[in-house]
Amino acid sequence: MFDTTLRDGEQTPGVALTVNEKIEIARALDELGVDVIEAGFPITSKGEFEAVKKISGLGLSAKICALARTNNKDIELALDADVDRVHVFIATSDLHLKYKLGITREEALRRAVESVDYLKSHGVEIEFSAEDATRSDPEFLKQIYSAVAEAGAHYLDIPDTVGTATPEYIARLVREIVSVSRGKIVSVHCHDDFGLATANSIAGILAGARQAHVTINGIGERAGNASLEEVVMALKILYGYELGIRTEKLVEVSRLVSKLTRVPVQPNKAIVGRNAFGHESGIHTHGILRNPATYEPFPPELVGARRWLAVGKHAGSHGIRARLEELGFKVSDEQLKLVVERIKNLGDMGRRVTDKDLVEVVKEILGQRSGDNRVAELLEVSVTSNRMGVGAIIRISIGGNIYELYGKGMGGVDSIVNAMEKITSLENMKIKDYSLGIVQIDGKIGVEATVTLETRNGVQAAASSIKPDPHWAVAEAIVEAINLIMTHRGG
Repeated sequence: MFDTTLRDGEQTPGVALTVNEKIEIARALDELGVDVIEAGFPITSKGEFEAVKKISGLGLSAKICALARTNNKDIELALDADVDRVHVFIATSDLHLKYKLGITREEALRRAVESVDYLKSHGVEIEFSAEDATRSDPEFLKQIYSAVAEAGAHYLDIPDTVGTATPEYIARLVREIVSVSRGKIVSVHCHDDFGLATANSIAGILAGARQAHVTINGIGERAGNASLEEVVMALKILYGYELGIRTEKLVEVSRLVSKLTRVPVQPNKAIVGRNAFGHESGIHTHGILRNPATYEPFPPELVGARRWLAVGKHAGSHGIRARLEELGFKVSDEQLKLVVERIKNLGDMGRRVTDKDLVEVVKEILGQRSGDNRVAELLEVSVTSNRMGVGAIIRISIGGNIYELYGKGMGGVDSIVNAMEKITSLENMKIKDYSLGIVQIDGKIGVEATVTLETRNGVQAAASSIKPDPHWAVAEAIVEAINLIMTHRGG
């Protein structure tokens, strides 16, 4: 696994990582067990060079790689960063040669060979990529890959630069390049413009490639790159490959990369998305409760995730009873029937039903007051903004004790979440997920904030708040989730 999250992944539009953020991700990737970390493109900026050099000096188990074009300035900077491998590339498609580089095939071949020859004398591993390979003339590709292999390149990478290849074509092309590789390792680098990056990467590996370029969460230029978690788990579960990846860390690393890049993971993202192991349909939850294998391809714990049952209009009695028991409620069959009916009615109204809603419904049916056993109460939310950034001050009462929390962030909501994490951490909880949505309140625009908290032993609770002010809505949703967890674990 050649991870390029810190290079191609950082080229995601709008993403810019600091040196320290890149170092934090590099450490996480190394703990995950990737073989190679492409730490960056040193020629890009002074900060990029500094990041690559510092990552090279961390003493990680993974090999550290830097990208360079086929010119001496790029290559010298990559070498100065003390990397284990230099990944040198030049475009080979006639489209790129004519309109981007303005050179002939012969000139591209000469530059590629000279760059590899130059690198060979510096004792580093050499990887060569023919940019836009899948839209290049296959005969010219074989010529250039054969030449750089003879010149001393150790890895021959085939980039599907704009994601136009199909699995069948990737497999055929890999076999052709392997035939002229002179025993060197062939690699694939697949983009997701047509949603085929994972399939193409697997097709390439099955055809003889022994390395795949991937990124965490599939981030990257345009539609992104092949997703590390998808490629790894497909190879492991569907084909029986053991890649040395600590798969139980996949969700953890996914969340870290999402947080630092500020690129959200779509809920239905394979392997690491919030809904990857979430179930709502009554038929599905019944099956899951009997045997999880009925509707899950592998146990969620294998990737560091947890199974959860959603409550909504599609939910059935088995799933709702199971969630009620997790929240500490025992109901009769007749009471359960009433709860299910109320929940489905809420769903039919277009309501996203959370644990808070479920608790309110069941308390009403059981004749309990909704405010009983409230432990936490939101007292005040204040958000300020100046040239130094955005800050939040929150006053909250928990068990009669008043806490004043401070947080800074990229915006008001971010600063509130950061402030509230101080109290959730104190109570052995963490904010697992949160989302905001626009709603109508008496004909005016409002915000619905939904927050999921998780305890250290994996218990989750979700709550929502609808308010005109997004800052109060987020803070209140967190407080309501705290109440759900604390009241049903005895405070």
